Amino acid sequence: MSLVSIVMATRNENPRFLNECIQSLINQTFTDYNLYIVIDKKNDRNFNYLNKICQENDNFNLLINSNSSGVSSSRNLGIKNSDKDSKFISIVDSDDFYHELKLEKQVNILCRNKEYSVVGTNLFLVDQKSKIIGERLYPKLNKDILKQFLFKMPIANSSILLRKKDLLEIGLFNEDLKKAEDFELWLRFLAKKKQMYNIQKKLVFYRSPHDENLKRGREHYKNYYNVFKRNSKNIWPLYKRIIPLLLFYVIKLLPNNILSILLNTKFVFMLKKIKKES
Repeated sequence: MSLVSIVMATRNENPRFLNECIQSLINQTFTDYNLYIVIDKKNDRNFNYLNKICQENDNFNLLINSNSSGVSSSRNLGIKNSDKDSKFISIVDSDDFYHELKLEKQVNILCRNKEYSVVGTNLFLVDQKSKIIGERLYPKLNKDILKQFLFKMPIANSSILLRKKDLLEIGLFNEDLKKAEDFELWLRFLAKKKQMYNIQKKLVFYRSPHDENLKRGREHYKNYYNVFKRNSKNIWPLYKRIIPLLLFYVIKLLPNNILSILLNTKFVFMLKKIKKES
């Protein structure tokens, strides 16, 4: 039995990024975990490396997602195959890496505060060479997280540790979504009055591209609008939802070149509490 099950869905990742991510997990001060690495096919460019490192570490497991229908499906496969007795699930992105105290601090928060269902952290932003180029800050308390969900994502998916029982109650990632699947899941958590908390320390090194739209694209914002429209009515009254609905509707119509310009403006950085070194 392990207290934490870590789920990493990866597809043909940059080998250096992947190794950096896995080494940061090996270096965690909290060691009572199992890691479930999910790839689509055995011809993944990193299959031999992943197979070898799973053989070398008894708590590492390599899973093949024959369904190959995207990150939601792969994450769900990892969750379904995780240790049945584990209490917490950690979501990991294979191009990011983690401070050695991340899991220890998050587990302590969840063990001491039964009211919290989801715990995230702040981020360091890093470039392709893993150099720190900025930071992103998130609200600490649930009441502020709830307010900010109206206009932006106030938790970082790659920083999350959550209670497994709550995830199984709410339901897993929506496999119909290739983008914004995390946003959809957290809205379902909020609709069920599950509380969230962000540790006010930067414990994740998040790989930040030069163009903030590269990781998202129009499909992300189309899905963002659709899931907000569908789920927000279960969380906020109409008078609070109407302006965000109009805003997200306009954004989903914008072409990628305009989105790229918009997402890299100082105004958006200020709104998202992103600070990048010049």
